[in-house]
Amino acid sequence: MESPYHRLRERLDELPIPFPESGTGAELRLLQALFSEAEAEVAIHLSAVPEPPERIHPRVAHLVGDRAALAKMLRGLARRGAIHAVPGRRRGRGHVRYGLAPLVVGMFEFQVNKLTPSFVRDFQEYTDHGFRSAVVGTRTAQMRTVPVGEAISGTRAVGSYDDIRDYIGRSPGPFAVMNCVCRQGAELLGEPCTTSSTHETCLTIGNAAVGTVIGGTSRRIEREEVLEILHRAEREGHVLQPQNSREPAFICCCCRDCCEVLRNARKLPHPSDAIPTTHRAAVDPSRCIACGICPGRCPLDAVELLPEGSAARVSSDRCIGCGLCVTTCPVHAITLTRRKDARKPPGTNSAMYLRMYRDRFGVVRLVRAAIRGMLKRKI
Repeated sequence: MESPYHRLRERLDELPIPFPESGTGAELRLLQALFSEAEAEVAIHLSAVPEPPERIHPRVAHLVGDRAALAKMLRGLARRGAIHAVPGRRRGRGHVRYGLAPLVVGMFEFQVNKLTPSFVRDFQEYTDHGFRSAVVGTRTAQMRTVPVGEAISGTRAVGSYDDIRDYIGRSPGPFAVMNCVCRQGAELLGEPCTTSSTHETCLTIGNAAVGTVIGGTSRRIEREEVLEILHRAEREGHVLQPQNSREPAFICCCCRDCCEVLRNARKLPHPSDAIPTTHRAAVDPSRCIACGICPGRCPLDAVELLPEGSAARVSSDRCIGCGLCVTTCPVHAITLTRRKDARKPPGTNSAMYLRMYRDRFGVVRLVRAAIRGMLKRKI
């Protein structure tokens, strides 16, 4: 008979973000670190769409005695970062809904400020044995890369969804900043970041900011500090990776040293096919002085000096259009050009996840899930 962890793994693999078998057991060890066997049994019955405890209880009444015991268990799992908790208000009172969380962006990121070395090692092992191959190259990704601010000034055909500074300027907020879980993980394994002056670089916006502040993992900041964090990211050579929608709830400022997305992308022969982006860098050889700055600036090793040392060259297979090479070229020999295959990101975060679900399971199953949602059943 399969353990609760095997069955929970199968349940999590039904979400828009895959949770495949690894062959090494790393994914089961991750679940064992977050759930007891009794909690795993209950989590199998949670929905992908967060629900209040009173709606969940009928499905798990045979496992948990009463609603109060269930609510206590769900609060504990949420504090541990094992499930998703969405705070809100109903009839003037505090109200929390709970649901399953994917591994990323989800359970792994929820471990910020409470990571352990063993959890990081198991996560990296799982990435190398199953998870990376399941998520790389999907038609709709969970994150995308946008150019840093200065790189797109004067660039033609820049969508408003690519201009993060403009988005922050238009957003009503609120805003919050939290520590980078990837940097914390690298530091635990004895590989501290060499480029970032701080761990506090991950931005959350709107309801996500409210939730992380209430959960104690972030601090509330004003719009001006958000813009300063973005400026610092550009200065220190960090890639801007927001959620893959036109209304992102989070923006990661990612360094080449620690970011799990970038570290894994570098291992691929064609990173530009794996990370959604709308631009690529191009070098004008007539202006390039082969100073050698841009190869060291590139987080994907996409820039190299030609053998004769006459100019730099950008590999279109590796460039993700972050613009970091553009902003440090002393002679302005590098520009961003719009990719012909660039796709407009989904309008909202919900639309993004629906598109991911459709990509994985097809339209018919998506319609069935929508009907279940309307009937307030588990999705």
